[in-house]
Amino acid sequence: MSPKIYVKYLLIVLSIFVGYHFIMWHLFTAKIFKPEDGTSVGDLGRMSYQINLLHNRELKYTLTKKHFYKENFKNQKVDILTIGDSFSNGHALGENPYYQDFLATELNASVLNIKPYEKYNSLETLIGLYNNGYLKKLNPKMVIVESVERLIPERFAKIIDFKIKNIKAISQKKLYKPEDFSIKFINTANYKLPYYTLKYNFNNNAQKYVYKFDLNKKLFSKSNANEILIFRDDITNLEKFTLENIKKVNENLNRTATLLKTLNIKLYFMPAPDKYDLYYDFIKDNKYPKNNFFELIRPMEKQYYFIDTKKILLPLLKQGEKDLYWVDDTHWSQKASEAISKDIIFTKH
Repeated sequence: MSPKIYVKYLLIVLSIFVGYHFIMWHLFTAKIFKPEDGTSVGDLGRMSYQINLLHNRELKYTLTKKHFYKENFKNQKVDILTIGDSFSNGHALGENPYYQDFLATELNASVLNIKPYEKYNSLETLIGLYNNGYLKKLNPKMVIVESVERLIPERFAKIIDFKIKNIKAISQKKLYKPEDFSIKFINTANYKLPYYTLKYNFNNNAQKYVYKFDLNKKLFSKSNANEILIFRDDITNLEKFTLENIKKVNENLNRTATLLKTLNIKLYFMPAPDKYDLYYDFIKDNKYPKNNFFELIRPMEKQYYFIDTKKILLPLLKQGEKDLYWVDDTHWSQKASEAISKDIIFTKH
């Protein structure tokens, strides 16, 4: 083959290669990683590449009162202290992603949100702040400990050191913003998108971290069909929800609540339901078992106040309420935050 012909074929191949990536990126893949309108999409949508299930949402704050975090906390009086994971730290994005802002607005209360300290979970951090005197200094009326359901056994069904002291209060430095994906238009996502789009037609776990199920009811406004995306760990962690583990969770919460009562502080425990658990009754032909966490912990004797988020949200789904959770995300939306906050306010002891 002559050099001219070789160069000619090379240019043709390069043109096809670049052209494919250019078309895929601008018509499809960029909708996941670089939405042009400045909105964001969910973690499950990004992992599964299911562009027909993306729910673009704009980050904005419309409530009249905001919670405190590191940048705006200047040792003001604190009525409510919250501590938890991504559900407490605004990762749902969209409109009013912090349930704390609903509490602050509706109760006209001062709400401080802190994060678990380093390797410690929320409960351990709270106990450490009790032991080192910081909790007494803050003197909130109530503390809300939040955790996503799938990680509750791992976090709280273990032996906890109730003498821990080397804990610092770590407030969120700034409000959470959408992740900026620095991706060039030539990237492997342009291959993964058509691959997983095709594969999900034959395998509901085509991408190992994300399940895709059909629903018997349309519960999301942005879905082209009655479909839902579920994070893998919602299902793989089911074996950890034994009666023994839930008893240990309850025991640790009761012991923590007893400590806080010595400071006249009320402990509230708020599990954030796994999307799989909350939407379980609406999944078609589901071969996977049910998560009975809420059913197991409800009748147990409690020294703390249990915020039964599943009991709050499930009736709304049965009434046909859409977008309580984002279809493309593991997190709930502002609709769920508002409903849960109103219940806390209504039942506040």
